[in-house]
Parts: sequence; C-alpha cells; structure tokens
Amino acid sequence: MHRRSRPISRRCSSHSSRQRVALRLLCLALVALPPALGAQSDYAAQRLASAGTLEDRGQFTAAIVERLWAHPALSRLEHRDHNAHQIWRLLQRLPSTALARPPQATPWTAEGWWALARTHRQAAGSNWDLAEALRQWERQYPDHPARASILRTLQVDLPLHRPTHPRAHSYAPRPQRIAVVAPTSGALGGAGQALVDGLLDASRAYPDISLRVFDSGPSGGMATYQAAAGYRPDLIIGPLDKSAVERLAQQSGLSVLTLALNYGPRSAWGAANLWQFGLAPEDDAAAAAEQAIARGMRRAAVLFADDDWGRRVGLGFLDRFEALGGHIVRQTRFWPGGADLQDAVRHLLQPDTHRPLWQDTRPDRLQGSRQIDLLFLAAKSRDARLIVPLLRFHHAVDLPIYAPDAALGGRSNTEAERDLDGVLLCGPRGSGTGDGAFPQFYALGHDAFTLASQLGSLAGGQSIDGQTGQLSEDVGGRIARRADCNRL
Repeated sequence: MHRRSRPISRRCSSHSSRQRVALRLLCLALVALPPALGAQSDYAAQRLASAGTLEDRGQFTAAIVERLWAHPALSRLEHRDHNAHQIWRLLQRLPSTALARPPQATPWTAEGWWALARTHRQAAGSNWDLAEALRQWERQYPDHPARASILRTLQVDLPLHRPTHPRAHSYAPRPQRIAVVAPTSGALGGAGQALVDGLLDASRAYPDISLRVFDSGPSGGMATYQAAAGYRPDLIIGPLDKSAVERLAQQSGLSVLTLALNYGPRSAWGAANLWQFGLAPEDDAAAAAEQAIARGMRRAAVLFADDDWGRRVGLGFLDRFEALGGHIVRQTRFWPGGADLQDAVRHLLQPDTHRPLWQDTRPDRLQGSRQIDLLFLAAKSRDARLIVPLLRFHHAVDLPIYAPDAALGGRSNTEAERDLDGVLLCGPRGSGTGDGAFPQFYALGHDAFTLASQLGSLAGGQSIDGQTGQLSEDVGGRIARRADCNRL
C-alpha cells in the first residue's frame, strides 16, 4: 500500500532536533520551489492575484516580487510578455532610492530587472547614452527574461553607433533655455505654483538647462506667452489656460517650439511647433475601463453628472469599456450639486421592480445580487463625497468603484480621502505620486519638464513613464496619457 506523502513543509518540521539545523536551508529551498507542472496555472494565478491586491494598496515593490515569482509558471508566451510589461510598469513607479537594490528573498531575475530600471532612468535623457547602457546591460544579463520583451522595446530606433556631432545624439536638440508660462498668482496661483514646483524639482537632474518662469496670472495666457517668446528660449512650456492654447493652435505656425499644458480642438491638432499635453479627465476614465477589463470585469454601471464635464467623462469610460469587450448594464445621471443624489443612487442600484444590480452577499443578508462587476462614478469632489457613502448605505459595501482624479478635488484633503475610502482613483494621484496641496499639478509640471527634455525621443516612437501616467505621442503633436488607478 502506498503511503500518502506529506507536504514538504510538514516533513521538514518532523525531524529530530539534531537533524533540523542540517536540513534547515534545504527545506527552505524546497518550500520555495515552484509547483509541479500540473499546478503551475493555479500557482501563477494566486501570485498574480496577490500582485494586484498589493498594487491597489500602493505596495509596488511587493507586487513586483509576486509577479517575478509567477513569471516562470506562465506557460503561454503572450502571458509572459504581458507580465513582463507589468513588472516594467511597476518598476517605473518606484522612486530612485528603491531601485538601488532589490529586496532580499527574491528570484534570481530580480537583480537584472532592478539594474535595467536603474539603467533606463539614468540614461533616458540621451538616445546614445541609453543605447550604450542597454547594450552593456544585455552583455551582463544575456539570459534574462526581460531581454526578449522589454529590452527589445526600449532599443527600438536607438542609434547603433556614436554620432560624430556632439549634439546629434537625440532626435531633437535638448533645449538649454526654457520659458515657463503659468499662473503663479491670482485665482489659479496655488495650482500654478505647484506646477512650477514640479518643473523645478524635475530640472535638478539637468543642471545645464535654465528655466525662467513668466506669471500669467495678472495679464492672461496669450499676453504672457508673447513676453516669454521675447525671451528667445529654445522651448516654451505653457500656457495652462485652455482658451490660450486654442488660440495658439489656430495660428499657422509658432516661432518657438511650445509644449502647451492643455488641449486645443481636435481640428487644430498638428499645428507646427506645438505639442499639447494636459490632464484630460477622459484619459482617466479610459484608464479605469482598461484596468477593469484587465481584471476580468465585464459588466459595469455608470453614474455620471448631468453636465458637459460629467457627460464627457462618462462617455470616455463607456466608449473604452465597450471597445474592450465590456457591457454597460445601466447608466444613471444626477444633477450636480442637486438634492436628487439619494434618488439617483437608489434608482441605479434597484431600478423599478427589477432585481438590485448589487447587494451584499454577506451572511447577514438574506439574498445577494450581483449583476454588475463595478461602478464608474463620473463626479467631482462635492458630489462624489456624498454619493460614495450613499452607495455604502444602500448595501454596496464591497462594490468596486472607479472614479477619475477629479473626484478627490483640486487640493489634498484628508476628509475627502476618508469619504472616498476604498475608491479606485484613476489619474495623477492614482499613480501614487505628486506632492503638496495640488499634487496633480505638481505631477503635471514634473512630467512637462521630462517631456521637454525628451521630445526628440518621443517623436521617435518611444514612451515615457511619468508621474501622471505613461506618455506617448498620439497624433498631431498631442501627448497621449495612460493613467494608473489605485485604491484610496
């Protein structure tokens, strides 16, 4: 008769005290081994699920480690490739200090991943420096799994040989004199100053680049832009005002290369010497749809403010969610700042005489109902802070709620964060970055400087992992932003 074998961990603990010391390291190694082939899919799924939970909590290093352990157990090439890109995305979100070395007790591949992230961050400002640094990394880690996926992506369009001209290492010369047009006084002074702070902090890594700030608060965006152009800079960052950006986009051509911090009309995309980059809430809505689909959610409800902003954001989620194969089960609108919020929530969760879209399935509930996987909430801070507690009151305690960055409001606010506890926030603050009273504008400024110093690389087809999301060229000089979502 066969004797049923005990798990490794139990067998390790059953030895006599005299054997334990000698077998300790061997037992630990056996416990850490990946599972047998038949159980690999379950093992990988558990590790990846743990990684998703850790990422939601902002524990990016721990999430990376979980994905590293799961990687060898993924049998399909496309799954390994996707996991590698998720590892790389998370590495870009770690501060430079965390990239000094990987944590202990990690797979052998961790050292190479951390080295690749350090290499990319330190040399990203120059195409030649980056190309040479990546070749050196490849020689040092010839069998690393990142070589077949991430490295090849990073090496696209990089030069093979050192250029003869000292400034020919980039697709476009890095600007030496940058003028910044931003409101540092007046009604938008707080947001504008946070933006400038982000620019200045990012510029410390480039001591050869000088910045001069032109305050657009007193005289407006266009008048200040003309004054900044008279400074004869290599590049202008700004204006922030949307109407000023629209006027710039309508001009036949600009004499100074400009990175505007808002978007003009689609008809004006492609204006000469004009790049457009901003914090469009539609991008945050699309990010919510992408993350929900990536996590297996296919049925959504949408609750949106019945104004121009709410309709645009709600439609941004709806279009992207359906394009990725999702289904919108129900849409409900509410009047911003109105008294109908409770009616809107009740109508959303239990329309007419139908079964409720969502109800707790905890033991103290007699009957649960889950016809949706998530709710997307297109609301600004004042309404969002009332709606989320109402949803919880109506037994939607564990319903996943996604919302754009605007749901938290413009300023950092501890009370607002408490009201929105558990909400998956998509946008600059969903990326876990930013600082001060206006963290989203700090992140915008930080990324604006990064873009300004690397526009040539962006035009060459590369993307940049910024504080507001993953940045790449879209069409006509528009910067596309793929935001992140994280649980408050």
